[in-house]
Amino acid sequence: MNKKILPTIVLSCLLMTICLCVNFAVADPINMETKQLISLVKEASSVLEKQGEAAFEQFKKPGSKWLQGDTYIFVIDTKGFVYVNPQRPELEGTNQINLKDLMGKPFIQSFIKKVTSGTKQEGWVHYVWYKPGEENPMWKTSFIKLVKTPSGKDYIVGSGLYNMKMEKIFVIDVVDDAANLIMQKGKEAFKELKDPFGDYNYLTTYVFVFDGKGNDIINPAFPGFEGQNVLNLRDSQGKYFIKEIIANLEKTDTTWVDYMWPKPRQMTPSKKIAYVKKILVGNEILYVGSGIYLD
Repeated sequence: MNKKILPTIVLSCLLMTICLCVNFAVADPINMETKQLISLVKEASSVLEKQGEAAFEQFKKPGSKWLQGDTYIFVIDTKGFVYVNPQRPELEGTNQINLKDLMGKPFIQSFIKKVTSGTKQEGWVHYVWYKPGEENPMWKTSFIKLVKTPSGKDYIVGSGLYNMKMEKIFVIDVVDDAANLIMQKGKEAFKELKDPFGDYNYLTTYVFVFDGKGNDIINPAFPGFEGQNVLNLRDSQGKYFIKEIIANLEKTDTTWVDYMWPKPRQMTPSKKIAYVKKILVGNEILYVGSGIYLD
């Protein structure tokens, strides 16, 4: 090999590695409880994948790694039948496909859709549920994963935490799902994205969509902008954040942008960071985004 070419190849590989690391770092959880939850579900999934249905009894054992305090492993199938739920054993052996949270969200259906409608076969679902021993309901965030056992049957393995701190990975997850939905259904997806009790709206998180000219299409938290051109919209500090998003996405498909913006149902601006993805639907460029507030 030409000795002059070798350093160039090494440098190119190094730069590629750095770029890949940066991309992966964006999706890394920052809170320890999030990391522990992902690890628990993936370990349980591995056990179920190897041992099959014999693993169910392990997951129900009090004091084991699978069942501690209000953290537990649950297992359902892709039709909504419950096989493991140590906190609600009366549900085991029953079909709960229509079970809804306290806001009316059919979250079992959300579990199934999350792992079967895309290519990831894992992800996050957010819903309102009672914490064991507590009287008042609160937001619960569950990480779930699709698993095939030696018998050939598919199961959904998951676990959740209450009042979990927001993470960038939640935003990436919801934007990717929203983008895929629009790619599949076109404008028919917009109604689902705006559903206040659907998978795309929880806590202060919502999905927004605007086109390549800056026309606002979906904005569930601030519907007054829908149908308006927001290209010259500025935040409270004068930042043209829509223009920045479009400029950032000229040569790439995703970007992060921070700006000052009010939370839903509030007037005072808060620092927000948004993840936006560029997609092509027919001949039209659309920008699909969501964000988290950093305070």
